[in-house]
Amino acid sequence: MRKCVLIITDGVDGITGPIRVAYLLGKHLVDVGFIVELIAPYVEPQVETEFVNAGFRVKELGLKPPIGGGLGHLWLWMRNALFKIHDIDLGDCMSINLSFELHIKSTIFYAQGYVRDLLSDLVREFPRHYRVAYRLSLPIIKRADANYHEALSSSTFVVANSKYSAEMVMRRGAQVHGIINPPIDTSFFKPVTNPSNDYVLTYVGKETQFNVLRRIADHGIKIVAFGSKVAWMPRWFTKHSNIDYRGRVSDDELTKLYANARFTVFPFIHEPFGYVPVESMACGTPVLTYNRQGPGETVINNETGWLVDTPEDLVNMAIRLWRDGYPEHMRVRARERALMYDESVVMMAWMDLIRRIIGQ
Repeated sequence: MRKCVLIITDGVDGITGPIRVAYLLGKHLVDVGFIVELIAPYVEPQVETEFVNAGFRVKELGLKPPIGGGLGHLWLWMRNALFKIHDIDLGDCMSINLSFELHIKSTIFYAQGYVRDLLSDLVREFPRHYRVAYRLSLPIIKRADANYHEALSSSTFVVANSKYSAEMVMRRGAQVHGIINPPIDTSFFKPVTNPSNDYVLTYVGKETQFNVLRRIADHGIKIVAFGSKVAWMPRWFTKHSNIDYRGRVSDDELTKLYANARFTVFPFIHEPFGYVPVESMACGTPVLTYNRQGPGETVINNETGWLVDTPEDLVNMAIRLWRDGYPEHMRVRARERALMYDESVVMMAWMDLIRRIIGQ
């Protein structure tokens, strides 16, 4: 096998989420002498420049969706239910597939959850017209999910991004050869001296339980929220007197928001891994979230945060923490926990796997 790696990703709008994994992994491989090519449905020009400057070769497939944002990525995923990608020559290079949208068997397939699982969880929170659209699209959703799983299960090695994701793969009958969590930069996400502790931080997105945040804010708890506005965001959310919605924020501002919060609350619907809890802990801020899926793995109950089972428990715990506080050592312990997910640790795990494969 040549010392070259093809990294397959979703359409690239920016270097966030799974694309950040691709960028950091590819950059590390370039630094140690590999030839690295990024393959994606499309790459926005300003982001392509960042990849090229980092030493990548970039191959776009000309599959930019007619709509933007999350719905565009969903369109690409569903498109492959009807039109599989056949014209990619992977040659004799190692291939690593980090994509939901390109159902291509590879040397390594990075399992990060199933879109159908996400949609089936989210639909319970959707407004009625979204639920109708989901039911009408269900045959295509099932087919796209099956195509994704076929590519995953026929790949040589399957690596999951969390124990939860690994369980979902094995439940569908495929083997998982290892777990490598996504990386964060703990030299960037870090604590500040004398945090203000005068608000609770939260992230809002498609997986957010807005009704839980409303109940917390109704009890007089000051919430600062960040994240892109989703189509079904309730009208009351941006008008609530105890909610300061900042929208999309810069990385620098995000770090300050994490580090100065009393705690981060993360009432999610579906989250196979979850960057928010780990980034918050890296900034020394404990996390209140659910004892399930990815956040239930990364947060240690009563050490680096608090894990609860129900929305009622989460609201009650938020009220108690806002009123009574918590031991200061939890901020130190949260930071220590996050160091386990630092990119240096994660890249070492990736390199160990890649070297084992090349040595075979």
